[in-house]
Amino acid sequence: MAARLIRLCEAHGVHRNQIPRFVGHALTLQDVQDDASVLAKLDEPLLEHVCARFAIRREWLDGAHAQIHPQHRFYKSPQEFSAFITALRSANPNGSLSGVVLAPNDHVPNAEALLILQETIGAIGERSIYRYHVCDGWPFSYWKARAYLAACIAIAWRHHVYIHGRCAPADAIARLASGTTLLGWQGEGIWTFGMKQWHPEDMALRPDAFLDGIDPEENHFGLRAGLQLWLELERDGFMELGLGKSARPLFTQALARWAS
Repeated sequence: MAARLIRLCEAHGVHRNQIPRFVGHALTLQDVQDDASVLAKLDEPLLEHVCARFAIRREWLDGAHAQIHPQHRFYKSPQEFSAFITALRSANPNGSLSGVVLAPNDHVPNAEALLILQETIGAIGERSIYRYHVCDGWPFSYWKARAYLAACIAIAWRHHVYIHGRCAPADAIARLASGTTLLGWQGEGIWTFGMKQWHPEDMALRPDAFLDGIDPEENHFGLRAGLQLWLELERDGFMELGLGKSARPLFTQALARWAS
């Protein structure tokens, strides 16, 4: 358990000798010089504090389960995603919040995209320390998942949570989505992902970006159904990015073209 706590902190950019300063709970440098010393200080309040601070599962820290990060699934539930963003903002009003959507860059059937939110939880010197929220369950080529993902991106933007786009192999995305990979990247954050950049917000602004890579299905049903669902979600207020301009006419025209 002590080794996991040290690994957790270091993955997030907190050096062993910086743990007392960042974690608190009356820890001293002497307490973190070796695993045996750390283990002697691990009580319930400290363990619960560390899990909450880094948003990781207690079962993993206990060594009882391989899954480190909770999985948050907002497929078909954009209103729950909005509530989630609001709760994060409320609980940490001074922390910045941003994110990345990882899209598969290979043609693997049913490959999923992954949304990871990155939240600032403090700093050591000039280095920000982050925690991460894994939002999985987005089959990227499926029209329904694409529409709900676009809605969540729009909701995030409306909350001034800006989501960036990267591409990665489907198997790498799947490993991250499982929650069994310790996120942190030694404090470098989510910007370490991928080479190709794209703009997820375009899915709520441009029909061509929204439809790109969607499985058209038989007789282009997937394209028509995706556009129709986009329009339904826009009608319910979920596609508003806060930019002051509606994309509805463009999507209405695109649906008419595919329906003809």
